[in-house]
Amino acid sequence: MVWGCSFIPLGRFINRDASIGADEPHNDGVPIVLTASVIEMSDFNLNPFIAFTGGFPSKIIPIKILRKYWYPITPNNDDGGARFAPYGLRKIEALLIEEFGEDNVATCTPYNLGKFVGPKTKAVGISTMDPLGIGFVSRTYTSLVGFGDEPLAAAEFRNLMKRRIWKRHKPKIIVGGSGAWQIVRGNMQDRYGINTVMIGEGDRSALEIFRNAMNDEPLPKIVETEKPELEEIPTIKKPALFGVVEITRGCGKGCQFCSPTMRTRYSFPLGKIKKEAELNARAGSRMIVLQTDDIFLYKCGERFVPNRQAIVELIETVAKIPNVEYLQPAHAALPPVACDSKMIEEIAPTLVEKSRWRYNGKKVASVEVGIETGSVRLIEKHMRGKPLPYEAKDWCEVVTQAVGILNDNDICPLATLVVGLPGEEEKDTLATMELVDKLKGAKLFYVPLFFTSEEECLLGDARQADLHHLTDLHWDFFATCWKYNIKLWAPDKQGKIAMGSMFLYMLYYRWKHGAKVAQPIMQLTDFPRSLLKVRSGTQHRHHEPAKPDSSSRM
Repeated sequence: MVWGCSFIPLGRFINRDASIGADEPHNDGVPIVLTASVIEMSDFNLNPFIAFTGGFPSKIIPIKILRKYWYPITPNNDDGGARFAPYGLRKIEALLIEEFGEDNVATCTPYNLGKFVGPKTKAVGISTMDPLGIGFVSRTYTSLVGFGDEPLAAAEFRNLMKRRIWKRHKPKIIVGGSGAWQIVRGNMQDRYGINTVMIGEGDRSALEIFRNAMNDEPLPKIVETEKPELEEIPTIKKPALFGVVEITRGCGKGCQFCSPTMRTRYSFPLGKIKKEAELNARAGSRMIVLQTDDIFLYKCGERFVPNRQAIVELIETVAKIPNVEYLQPAHAALPPVACDSKMIEEIAPTLVEKSRWRYNGKKVASVEVGIETGSVRLIEKHMRGKPLPYEAKDWCEVVTQAVGILNDNDICPLATLVVGLPGEEEKDTLATMELVDKLKGAKLFYVPLFFTSEEECLLGDARQADLHHLTDLHWDFFATCWKYNIKLWAPDKQGKIAMGSMFLYMLYYRWKHGAKVAQPIMQLTDFPRSLLKVRSGTQHRHHEPAKPDSSSRM
């Protein structure tokens, strides 16, 4: 169960007492108050992909500017409650309203805590996705950028936890969400004054914790929650940010670096999905995000063969809801695309029509997909179920065919790749680079990421990838991916990016990362290598680009 969040010092930029909830609480406070950090209470101007930037450094651009223009906070209802809130927080809210009544539960932004937290407040539930900034995106790009302090998500969460209102009224603080494990791993629970950290899905276990808080009973410091049954998962009662609606939960493919595989897989009834989507649309959400770890898991068959009829019905049903301007699937797997290209042909026109993205002035749809690696050896070792219904040996061919099918139907995916998986060798990195070579000409956006050992995954104890273990080949790989992104999606910015990158190299990066980053930066910027003499401490074997398979659609 996702709750969701993150935080930075507000007082530097605004009058804390005037703008951050100095109003007197209603009737001495509401017994249960739910919230998340400023960044978690934003829809990033209705752009779920830009939400990734919560993992970027917090002191490059002043927070005051970012809050106003980059992640403006959700508006308030007339009573001061949040008009929209993270979907997972809305799930917990629905449970609590059923148990304690709507008058005893309030969900608000950090700016309005002063309206709802008071002497009678027994418990505050806080949702967080990346409270210490050690998730995949945060660890990768904060360390690569190398300056600008901690990630935005961590800074915003820290600021929330330092609010004086907690010490003034002393409510029990209960933190949950997909990033709650970070608080335990980072030994920050006592420092932040958190009474209970809930790790895992909260649908079954949250009520007991809040009951104890309401009755002034002792709370456990850490709760590893129980997996809920399908009927225990509530329907949200109030609208979610991005118009999020959960269509599936869990995965079951067994990727060892991924937490969703640890959850029981469910496909939610279409009636429940429609009800939540209609609620979001009536509240003014122009977008509906279909939350899933893979849209093609929805009512799928054996070996994860996609259910074309169910997928088409799902897309058409949600798209027809009044006032839905944009329809955005959260994630998709590539093998089902290769398995049933007809399915893509049927749903693509609706996804493109309901998309907010454009490429060269033409509407296109997008979805996040996980390529992760081009190494068959690593697929077999860490993600054997990922290629299903195909075999691991077919992975690269499946990827190239699936991306081709998506592109043929005006769908341009955002593709993640994982660097530094446990046991990764140079030949594995080369295999991934060869796969990227095969995809030349494809319309997609690469997001290379450091391997991160999240608590709720099978590789939770594995050594994480970091800057200290990056090889020259890894640096070249990052440069290759981002050069491709810039050339495809921002060709008019190439000159400025090149000048800026070389300026930063000369001014900072050669001291921060060493001479080994010179060649990747020159590759990124198309700067003539002959003009800059570089000595690197380590060498790697250069490889010839692989020729596309005859079976490739590229």
